[in-house]
Amino acid sequence: MPDVVVIGAGPAGSVASILLARRGWRVTLLEQHRFPRDKVCGECLSALGIEVLSRLGLADAIAGLNPVRLRRSIFVAPGGQSVTLYLPGEMWGVPRDVLDSTLLNAARDAGAQVLEQHRVEHVAGGICPHVRARDLQTNEIREFSPHYVIVANGKAAFCEQRPENTADFGLKAHFSDVAAPADAIMLLGAQGHYVGVAAVGENCWNVAMSVPQLRLRACDGDSDHVFELMQKENVALGDMFRPSRRIGEWLAAPLPRFGVAKRWPRRVIPIGNAAAALEPIGGEGMGLAMRSAELAVEALDTTDPNISKLQRAYGKLWKARSRASRVTAVALSSPAIADVAVQVANASDAVARLGLKLVGK
Repeated sequence: MPDVVVIGAGPAGSVASILLARRGWRVTLLEQHRFPRDKVCGECLSALGIEVLSRLGLADAIAGLNPVRLRRSIFVAPGGQSVTLYLPGEMWGVPRDVLDSTLLNAARDAGAQVLEQHRVEHVAGGICPHVRARDLQTNEIREFSPHYVIVANGKAAFCEQRPENTADFGLKAHFSDVAAPADAIMLLGAQGHYVGVAAVGENCWNVAMSVPQLRLRACDGDSDHVFELMQKENVALGDMFRPSRRIGEWLAAPLPRFGVAKRWPRRVIPIGNAAAALEPIGGEGMGLAMRSAELAVEALDTTDPNISKLQRAYGKLWKARSRASRVTAVALSSPAIADVAVQVANASDAVARLGLKLVGK
């Protein structure tokens, strides 16, 4: 019976753990935090992610959490022009702390050994990989020598994967009483960055922003001030949030972008944002993470794993979406370009549909 250490219990790590445990692998899932825990995220689960959950037999469990059904995306340029695009497959708005805890419990139920509050401090590849982790409750060091290591901690797994130095940060908080449609993902541009707004519960909206480091620094790290400036730069955003109130703390995290590495340490497999990270504007992050976990398990659970084939599959999964999402983000963050892009999308259904297809919809 092969054994594996999975590092990170987000959607990618939990899905990989579920699949491998169900196939008879001995799975040890190491997570630095204690669940439930929140994360910077747009909290929109794409149709791709829902498909993965359906294949796992977990879609009904997530549907039982009463996710908000998101059926359209509305792009609003800084000048106020907007375009509404109906999604070919609905997305679900669901808080990350709830979604991730549900998937982690499913990994436990599948037979994975879950060790929370264990921080991984060293990973070495080889015929017999090595993992060293610290129990943050006892300070005890634990050593593991599995057949494979799956890295799912949301960070660039290998030093050759040098994230693009974007100097951008992701900011996220929840608000109530937002004057926005509950069935839509709102994407609103400002000067040099953008904000996504989507309902993720009863009278609960996720606000997730891409913010240049220089602007964050100019505001002395005050996320409320950053958001106030954005509302002044996009009148529609200001109108939406005039009656609102923030109901959670702001979370912040660096916003890297990088592609799939060409070389991985032997028997060490990255999945999710440890494998690649794209512009979050497309709302595909969690879906791609789950699908990459499926691809990794399909590759590993064979008599002769073909790692090169898995890397090519990753390339197909991320490459086109990455470019399209980056172009969309740059366009929406530039007032002059955004106005023209919205006009073109309004004038041509074919262009709008192509844009959705390129970002993975």
